[in-house]
Amino acid sequence: MLNMWKVRELVDKATNVVMNYSEIESKVREATNDDPWGPSGQLMGEIAKATFMYEQFPEVMNMLWTRMLKDNKKNWRRVYKVGLPHIVSGLVTPL
Repeated sequence: MLNMWKVRELVDKATNVVMNYSEIESKVREATNDDPWGPSGQLMGEIAKATFMYEQFPEVMNMLWTRMLKDNKKNWRRVYKVGLPHIVSGLVTPL
């Protein structure tokens, strides 16, 4: 039987396909989801590296702003998590 997290994961994947989000936008959505735990270090690293890529930087920042500004008090965790990739991106040097 599917648990709540598996169902949410399937819904998120379907939303990413329907909304035609890019791979990096999907990763930002995953990093800023409503899960009670933070994103993995690997995911944070991928997002941070993407901020140094000319093509992906606008996608990352647009999704971060969308997640931050369009959320309400009920989804406070998303807004809290939005700051983490931006902070980490300043600490990672591009390869």
